[in-house]
Amino acid sequence: MARIVVLEIGRPIVDDVRQQIGEPYKVISYPRPIIEAEYPKILREAYQAIREAARGGEEVILVLSGPLALAFQLGQLVGLSHFKIRVYQFSMGRYREVPPVTREVMF
Repeated sequence: MARIVVLEIGRPIVDDVRQQIGEPYKVISYPRPIIEAEYPKILREAYQAIREAARGGEEVILVLSGPLALAFQLGQLVGLSHFKIRVYQFSMGRYREVPPVTREVMF
């Protein structure tokens, strides 16, 4: 079974995640606006949570709520690893899995 990692920034989402997907393995929560100077600390926390959740080859479900630039930077960090990650986003009133992207779509 996949381990759920939740990154919630600006507003709480963990209760919705529990109801719709399951109990989170780890939650990184900043339920307030953040500034760009905080990104490195938050990215470090999120990456460590993902790495811990993926230990032993476990699949990770990543649920994000926060600034787009921060999500992009987290993607850059995770892209350097070989973690098995599924990403969910809020869409049409529910959290839905985003189709995986592969290098093949680039060519």
